[in-house]
Amino acid sequence: MSVQQRPIHEITTHNQAFKSMVLAVQQLSLSRNIETVMRIVRTTARELTGADGATFVLRDNNMCYYADEDAISPLWKGQRFPMNSCISGWSMIHRMPVVIENIYADSRIPVDAYRPTFVKSLVMVPIRSIDPIGAIGTYWARPHFPSDEIVTLLQSLADITAVTMENIKMYNELEQRVKERTSELIDSLNREKEMSAMKSHFVSIASHEFKTPLSSILSSTSLLEGYQLTEDQEKRMKHIDRIKSSVNHLIGIVNGFLAMDQMEQGKTEILPEPFNFKKFVTDVIEQMEGSLKPGQHIHYIHRGDIDGVQDKKILRNIMLNLLSNACKYSHENQQIDVYTEITAGHVIVKVRDYGIGIPEEDQPYISNNFFRAKNASGIHGTGLGLNIVKRYLELLNGSIAFTSRFNEGTTFTLHFKTPIQLLH
Repeated sequence: MSVQQRPIHEITTHNQAFKSMVLAVQQLSLSRNIETVMRIVRTTARELTGADGATFVLRDNNMCYYADEDAISPLWKGQRFPMNSCISGWSMIHRMPVVIENIYADSRIPVDAYRPTFVKSLVMVPIRSIDPIGAIGTYWARPHFPSDEIVTLLQSLADITAVTMENIKMYNELEQRVKERTSELIDSLNREKEMSAMKSHFVSIASHEFKTPLSSILSSTSLLEGYQLTEDQEKRMKHIDRIKSSVNHLIGIVNGFLAMDQMEQGKTEILPEPFNFKKFVTDVIEQMEGSLKPGQHIHYIHRGDIDGVQDKKILRNIMLNLLSNACKYSHENQQIDVYTEITAGHVIVKVRDYGIGIPEEDQPYISNNFFRAKNASGIHGTGLGLNIVKRYLELLNGSIAFTSRFNEGTTFTLHFKTPIQLLH
């Protein structure tokens, strides 16, 4: 039958369906979430088919999830049914539309699920013919057999819905990648700002901290030129020791900034290895001997197992930082106590000095970058040591705590685990 021969009401219905489809396509093209898609589709499905109800079904693994509905009375919104026991599952499994004029005369219908509802006839079409991701159902409260044209329109709506859902998925993934990239850029910019501030602070500190050891090196070098006689050997050695001490001080400052920079960039690697822990600490203490003030000495006690597993390089840096601070903030002729213990893989390290201590009001900030207690202003230092120690211990999954009394001294306590199984 040509368009001219068709009844007026059919032409009108066809035009209305066409307008509904055009409007749905326009609305779906702007949709950015599944909730909006479901609302548009269920409403349009009813308008296209003149149905008394419509459902939007999503595939959830081997279940059919009736996610949304638009009907004259409640259907199954929010419920899940096995794929092989409902008509939406049949449509998805067979990847084809289903038209049923009488639900009670079709063996594919679970009549017990339909009996409480108004449904007498239905059409179900899959969303995406290849590997369906859902289905659209329309229902009538009276026996009804829709035309092929109506079924085709409903399937076209389902196909457009599939494209929209894929677009939303890609849009959301792209949006997430943009958010992640934006976050990375913000982090990078913040880090650049922090590094710029750190470099400025470094220049400020370097101009102050480098001045004393460089002046000491220069003066000792000049004096060495005048000590030519054999009996001047003791004086020569004194100035050579001063030069060595000043050089070590400069190296310590530079190493501190390098260590901080590596940790900021996430480039610090953890390389655990088995070793004799007691001998290791003894060697570190011997390394510190040249930095002690006159009359200072380190008293060391170890208890428990002597073997451990850890990153020796990082652990050495931790110990040197703590011992250097203990020496620096203690007076001449004072003792520094070091205590270590290994029990069942748990390592405890304590470093105690009897020096100037940390004022109570400064203690909450002592691990901050570049922070120095107010009673340390006359003592050389960058304010990085304890921050580096704290970060190193975080890399070792360890912890640090301290107690301190003004003018009585400070005790730092470290705790971390050593994986005993690596010893064997």
